[in-house]
Amino acid sequence: MKTAIIGASGYAGEETVRILSRHPRLQLAAVTSRQFKGKTLGGVVGGLTRNRDLVFEDLSPEQVASRADLFVLAVPHGVASEYAVPLRQAGKLVVDLSADYRLRDAAVYEEFYGHPHPAPALLQEAVYGMPELHAAAIRKADLIASPGCYPTSILLALAPALRAGLLDLETISISSMSGVTGAGKKAEIPLLFGEVGESLRAYGIPKHRHLSEIEQELGLLAGKPVRVGFVPHLVPMNRGIHTTITARLVQAPGSGTAAQIQSQIQGLYEAAYRETPFVRVLDAATLPEVKNVARTNFAEIALRVDSRTGRLILLSAIDNLVKGTAGQAVQAINLRLGWPETEGLL
Repeated sequence: MKTAIIGASGYAGEETVRILSRHPRLQLAAVTSRQFKGKTLGGVVGGLTRNRDLVFEDLSPEQVASRADLFVLAVPHGVASEYAVPLRQAGKLVVDLSADYRLRDAAVYEEFYGHPHPAPALLQEAVYGMPELHAAAIRKADLIASPGCYPTSILLALAPALRAGLLDLETISISSMSGVTGAGKKAEIPLLFGEVGESLRAYGIPKHRHLSEIEQELGLLAGKPVRVGFVPHLVPMNRGIHTTITARLVQAPGSGTAAQIQSQIQGLYEAAYRETPFVRVLDAATLPEVKNVARTNFAEIALRVDSRTGRLILLSAIDNLVKGTAGQAVQAINLRLGWPETEGLL
C-alpha cells in the first residue's frame, strides 16, 4: 500500500520513516517537511538502508492526497486536522500521531489543549489506536488516533487490574520518567544538553495534557469516571519511559497470604497479555528497564504486592518513540489491514 508521512522530519516522523522503510507490505510514496524541502531522506534521517533517495516535499493536503492511500500524520495537534479533514473526505486511511483525535469529548480537548477542537465532527469516527485495548475497533477504523507515549506506559500497566476491579480508584498515583525526545525536536533552552544532563525534574504538573486521555481510557476500563494523580519527569536520556504506579488493593482474585495474592495477580496479568505479541509480563525476580525495550515495540510490565501498606505497585517500561508512538501506529495499521501485528516491527 502506498503510504505518505506528513511531517516526516520530527522525532516521531523519523521513527515512522525507519519502520516503514523496512515494512514488507508498505511502500513509502511521499514524505513532507517544510524545513527540509528538497533534501533526501538519507541526508536527514539516520539509519536508513532503503528510501534514502526519496525527497522531502512541501505538499498541501490536496496535493498529497493523490500520492497515497495511507497517511501517517506526524505533525503537532491542531495542524494534524488540517490534513485529516480533507484526507478523510477523500476516503483515505489516516493514522494521526498527534492528540487531535484521541479524545471523545471536544470540551475536554479544549480544556486540556487551550483551544477549541479544530474538527469535532471527526471525533465520532476516530478510534483510540491501542491494539491491546481496542483491536476490534481498530480493524474497522479509517481514522486511527495513536495514543500518547505516557498513556501507553500507564494504560498497559493498569488495564488488567482495573478490569478485574482490584483497585481503590481514588488512590491511584502515577509517576513517569521520559527521555528528552518525548518533548519533540525543537530548540528550547530547557532541552539543551547542558540543562538536562546530570539532572532530573518534574514538569507539566498538576495537569499534564496526557491526563485527558489517561483518565478517559481508565474510565472505560473501570466502567466509571476515574481521576488520578500524575507526575511526569524529564530524565537525561534520549528515549524511553519508565512508569511507577501505586494504588490500594480493595480485593484480590482470591484469598491467602501476600505471596499467594501476588501469585494470583501475576497470573491475572499473564493471562491478560498472553495473546499480545508486544507486552511482556516479567516474573517475580525481574523489574522493567528502559534499556531492554529501547528501539523496540515491546512494553515490559511488572507488579509487586506491598503487604505492609496494602497497595499494588505496577511498573512499566517502553520506548517512547516506538511503542509510545511510531511502532504502535504501525501495529495498529497492521491490524487495520488484516496483517500480522508484528509485520515490520520485529
